[in-house]
Amino acid sequence: MLITISTPNLSPEYKQLIEATFKQANSTHIVFVGDGVYAPALNTAFFEQLANSVGITVKSTVKSTVESAVKDKPTLSLSFLSTDAAARGANLPEHINPISHKELAEISANNQHWIPLS
Repeated sequence: MLITISTPNLSPEYKQLIEATFKQANSTHIVFVGDGVYAPALNTAFFEQLANSVGITVKSTVKSTVESAVKDKPTLSLSFLSTDAAARGANLPEHINPISHKELAEISANNQHWIPLS
């Protein structure tokens, strides 16, 4: 499952949707794009709690996430478009992986289901 976040503020409904996604999917990729690159800083507690409470292993690379998903281990991949963060001067935590547009295309191609949150 691919979730793209292009808004800095996550509503309670968006947070519920993200949590529900983890309960249903073995592998979930969250990619922060556009103004969404501010979301991790504004919602730090939510993303930390999500990773801890759901028991998901946070992976920082696309390859390792795909490998873990193949082994039936639930995974959470947090990434951001590096060009969007650079253009906005956003500083993201080290555990969130910078990716290019090409890498986003690869993630998109590997996921049949997408949820855009904006």
